[in-house]
Amino acid sequence: MRLLTFSLVVLAATGFAASGSGAESSARPNILFIVADDLATRLGCYGDKAAITPHIDQLASEGVLFEHAYVQGVVCTPSRTSFMLGLNNRHANPNHFIKNPDTMTMGRWFREHGYQTCAIGKLDHDDPQDRYVDPKAWDVRVKREEMPPATKPSQLISLDEDLGLKRTRVSAYGASESPDAIADTSRARRLLKFFSEERDPQKPFLACIGFHAPHVPWEATKAAWDAHDPRKFVLEPTPADATPMPGGSLLQEPGIEMSEARQREGMHGYYAAVTTLDSIIGDLLARLKAAGHLDNTLVVFTSDHGYHLGWRGQWCKHSLDEQVLRVPLIVRLPGAAGGTRANGIVELLDLFPSFSAFAGLTRPPHIDGTSFLPLVRDPASKGKDGAFCRGSNGRTVRTLRYRLTERFDGSVELYDHASDPLEYRSVAGLPENAGTVKRLAAMLLSELGPLPPRKK
Repeated sequence: MRLLTFSLVVLAATGFAASGSGAESSARPNILFIVADDLATRLGCYGDKAAITPHIDQLASEGVLFEHAYVQGVVCTPSRTSFMLGLNNRHANPNHFIKNPDTMTMGRWFREHGYQTCAIGKLDHDDPQDRYVDPKAWDVRVKREEMPPATKPSQLISLDEDLGLKRTRVSAYGASESPDAIADTSRARRLLKFFSEERDPQKPFLACIGFHAPHVPWEATKAAWDAHDPRKFVLEPTPADATPMPGGSLLQEPGIEMSEARQREGMHGYYAAVTTLDSIIGDLLARLKAAGHLDNTLVVFTSDHGYHLGWRGQWCKHSLDEQVLRVPLIVRLPGAAGGTRANGIVELLDLFPSFSAFAGLTRPPHIDGTSFLPLVRDPASKGKDGAFCRGSNGRTVRTLRYRLTERFDGSVELYDHASDPLEYRSVAGLPENAGTVKRLAAMLLSELGPLPPRKK
């Protein structure tokens, strides 16, 4: 039984009916792009036994799940700038579009090629001045603040801790009785309104929706909260022999010291928010499918970056490591077999050229990404040699086995995922790894250019 059911409410609020009236008269394919915020691979389909995500798991069973999908920014702005422009962080810093407003964006590319484009919520990084949003990109655009929850949410509970140090605010969470109190419910309803009232059936669509969850504060329904047993959460104590991180590489240094009870409380808030989002997405897809909008539609689900729930005492994002840079990516191609997994490396900057290839459009000029459709059609095919990211304290490349991170202070870390998937022990200094360090450093130089001069 679904933890969140609001189909009848949606029908009443939007007049959206499963009559088939939304079926496209055009044979050109459509694209539905769904983006979560701060969602790590803490999903059932990614093997997380504590997760309750039946609808996203179902989507994965109908499509291709990418095991190694990576972002190009450790926080919202650089990541979203990168994948909406198809540029790596050598060419697209967080303020790239502000300084270069003529840069082609995903939305504008599709709009100029005959697509009706729609953006609900946070796709580009948005701010009150709309500096990051291309005014030529969207036929329909609705900002986050224009879609408040329909009813008042429950009062948030502060998550903090005091173990002899000064009290530290970690997050806040809340569990509301009704899904109407969740702003992401309003966002899903607004996308349904686009299809029922604003849809141009003479054009194919690029419809994008950016959800808030599980970004802080962690908001959930009471049903989702009650479904989780905190005893099942796996805590992440730092091993005594973990390699110390270079100064400035973590947002919380030396890390937030929290009791086991508080850690489980925080994880409870995050997992419940993810379960609530899962139910909203499940109902959204069910409504769209019933109306015929998904018959010729590529469905893509991902997140702008991951999130820490205790790794090295971190309750945040911001750092250059696996839990922040690896994200879920699920792609359902119309007519293709589902339930498969692609092991090859892809980057989110590949979304723009992949969508273009699917739509039969020419490759957008001056972009860095490459289409991952070959891996969708043949999940056993080879992916990229590496995924790259640059943050405030360094830059990194991830291959299928290794992660090499170069810090701007000159230090280097190498993590071997064959033996250390959580990246606790750097092996960069071992003589037998000198060749690997040199090879991966050359990849970083080729992709992201020379390191900036050290500050004296």
